[in-house]
Amino acid sequence: MLGGLVMIGAGEPESAVQQPTLASPGARPSGVAAQIADAAFLAGRWQGTMGKNKDSFVEEIWSEPGGRNAIGMFRWNKPDGMATVQELLTITEEDGTLLLRLRHQNAAGIAWEEKDKPLVFALAEKSPTLLRFDSLHVSGDVSRCRYEMREGKLFIDVEFSAPTAEAAAGGKKQRPPLNFELNRRPL
Repeated sequence: MLGGLVMIGAGEPESAVQQPTLASPGARPSGVAAQIADAAFLAGRWQGTMGKNKDSFVEEIWSEPGGRNAIGMFRWNKPDGMATVQELLTITEEDGTLLLRLRHQNAAGIAWEEKDKPLVFALAEKSPTLLRFDSLHVSGDVSRCRYEMREGKLFIDVEFSAPTAEAAAGGKKQRPPLNFELNRRPL
């Protein structure tokens, strides 16, 4: 199961396919009205650098929207080329809005999230060059993902939830946002 979808293997009946579902029972998208075509500006390969010395490589690649979905991948490599984090992302058109689902994994392909609990975000703001997704439920850390294209660059801002009172008492600090500035590159 990936991103709330049951994957069909050889010999499985067509009825095994399920529609995408929200990761949190009872959670309903309260998102802004949208269609998958609203995510078309993301399509392509985007690259940049991060870190104190701008020596870490980051890349995000998005497919063209097709059907009612688009798929993306993200990677962040340390200066030595080893992956710090990899992500699989989907944007799906559901119930008249867009949902963003993401899963993190390490370089060995070991997922951070439980297999049936991807992070799920509903579209909260849009323009022809902006999509902002807010978390549908307490996702552990990420509370908001914002994509905006300006001056030919893709800006991605990731905000994090405040730690719970218990976690804060244990010394956990609020994570500062991550702000990516990526340039379009050929595939």
